[in-house]
Amino acid sequence: MDVARPFSALSTSVDADVLVVLAGSSVPRTGRELARLTGRSNTGVQHVLDRLVAHGLVERTEAGRAFLYLLNRDHLLAPAVEEMAEVRVALVSKLREAMAGWEIPAIHASLFGSTARGDGSFASDIDLFIVRPAGTDPDDPGWRAQIEGLAEHVRRWTGNHAGIAEISEKELPQLRRDRPPVLDEVSADAIDLAGQPARQILARA
Repeated sequence: MDVARPFSALSTSVDADVLVVLAGSSVPRTGRELARLTGRSNTGVQHVLDRLVAHGLVERTEAGRAFLYLLNRDHLLAPAVEEMAEVRVALVSKLREAMAGWEIPAIHASLFGSTARGDGSFASDIDLFIVRPAGTDPDDPGWRAQIEGLAEHVRRWTGNHAGIAEISEKELPQLRRDRPPVLDEVSADAIDLAGQPARQILARA
């Protein structure tokens, strides 16, 4: 699933892009604005808007020579549209909930990469950065069960592969010295999920 554009799993890509923008907008938008914000053609966006207006999901009002469009939040489908537009928030919540129950708590865990930035695709990995406690062996059965269980949860929730970058707490100083690309991504994009915040972990390394 494209976490940034979850509607694309159920509808055409233009419909998906228009619905995401409308769901996140509290002010009416012109068709040209929606085309610009979605990166789609004016004609394609207009066809989508005409259909959504016909179904009552979008309201259209005249404003001079233009028309303004706004999601009809009283429509029975509006809550579903809004919920799908917030799917990344839901994913973060489910990840935090899952990791809160770990018997061997992670020193740190965060979501990073394209999913955290909101610019991935349906084929993107759900990238997770996890720091294992210094005294826990990477092959510890309990720890491995947690990691593998989390990866399976991600697959079930999204259909995407979990790209897990896992290191030991003892490796943090070396990571900071070497500065591999993953460190820059985590520093820039991290959404904290469990344990100590990314900023604190990376500063301490």
